[in-house]
Amino acid sequence: MRTTIYGPSVHDMRNANDDMRLMPMVKVRFAPSPTGNLHIGNVRTAVLNYLFARNQGGIFTLRIEDTDVERSDAQYEMSIMDDLKWLGMDWDDGPYRQSERTSLYRDFVTTLLEKGSAYKCFCPKEKLEDIRQASLDKGEPPRYDGTCRGLSGEAVEKLEREGRPYVVRFKPPRKTITFKDGIRGQIQFPPDHVDDFILLKQELMPSYNLAAAIDDMTMGITHVIRGGDHVSNTPKQIMLFEAFGKKPPRYAHHSLLVGNDRKPLSKRHGATRIGEFRDMGILESALVNYIGVLGRSVVKEVMDEEELAHTFFLKSLSGSDSVFDMEKLLWFNKEHMRRMPIDQLLAKAGLDQEYSEKILLLRENARTIVAMKELLDIFEGTEIADDGTEYLSRATDPKTVARVIRETLDGNGEITFEEVFEKVTHEVNVPRKELFMVLRVVITGRTNGPPLKDMFRLIPKSHILERIRWLDQRLSSH
Repeated sequence: MRTTIYGPSVHDMRNANDDMRLMPMVKVRFAPSPTGNLHIGNVRTAVLNYLFARNQGGIFTLRIEDTDVERSDAQYEMSIMDDLKWLGMDWDDGPYRQSERTSLYRDFVTTLLEKGSAYKCFCPKEKLEDIRQASLDKGEPPRYDGTCRGLSGEAVEKLEREGRPYVVRFKPPRKTITFKDGIRGQIQFPPDHVDDFILLKQELMPSYNLAAAIDDMTMGITHVIRGGDHVSNTPKQIMLFEAFGKKPPRYAHHSLLVGNDRKPLSKRHGATRIGEFRDMGILESALVNYIGVLGRSVVKEVMDEEELAHTFFLKSLSGSDSVFDMEKLLWFNKEHMRRMPIDQLLAKAGLDQEYSEKILLLRENARTIVAMKELLDIFEGTEIADDGTEYLSRATDPKTVARVIRETLDGNGEITFEEVFEKVTHEVNVPRKELFMVLRVVITGRTNGPPLKDMFRLIPKSHILERIRWLDQRLSSH
């Protein structure tokens, strides 16, 4: 995989990124869980990490967090990687799978047990549920009460001989944890914030916080850029780094995406899976562009990958929730379609070069690849769309307009739109604006589209005549 440096000078980036300064080799990670398809919230994290790595000339690592054995699926893993490739975000390192690193996590936990920084907890699930409920009844967040923290070595050995199941918990130092977030600034957690959280579950699979911290530690991750919902995990992971005498990475927590109603983004807001955006005809460059500037302070909005990477710095991001607006994404998509070289746009649409002239016209009136291809029916179809038929039913004398067009086209080889328009205006007394709309519907079968005179020369005259015959049948039956 390639590593490309898009950023400005080292001096400029040191100033722009403040404490997220250029290091000997910046290394970030995108760490999705293969429990579902990649959605737009995940992609935001991926895009921000990718742009930061490219800006700094660093390494973009892909890590699959698949320790949830029951929910993880190899099919989702492949789907995630396919979506990243479609988005053009090649990873430089990985993919790593946490399920293949379980012995490593257990070795680290053994070290913590030997140092007295962790302990085995034999509390049955029923007791843990009682503790949880008691905390909730007091209006406090659920937290373990430390029952097994003080068990003697003899007591632990006895319970193990009895075959009692256990988990391994971390014994956090009671200290204030403070770190400077690359986006949100100084964040501080009080000494009692972190409870004795689980490191290894009963089946000896690692917890999220253990696996994430050990992976960041052993993979040399220098910057952790992730969603704001992970802020509360940060003190736990910092404590684990300190427990092994290691320096934690720099942390930056970006805002979460919400819908126009300011509620967490979900299916009710429309498409959220990357596959859905692809299927509806959104260009990958437009999606990355929108996500790459969303919630940022930027000089201009429409940028390619090189510009996005060149201008990217963490301080430009807001910590407040960002509204994902589908209409705005469609605007970005239209802009990217308009600016894309025609041969590339044809390839995206799966069309041959013979469509070049038509697509050059149609892309000005379409916001997605799918919508643009549907407009090809103007040149290839012979019917009139429902909205066009409905308009003609209210229009002034569409039958006469259709008759004049038919008579003008019959027997004429080469004829211009201006000639057709002149003949119709001589025989039909209809306001000019309305007449143009009637002509548009009769000639193209639609109420919208590129300039009529530009389309007219590309539409086979036989198709226009067939539309008129189809229209005569519809109008005569009503």
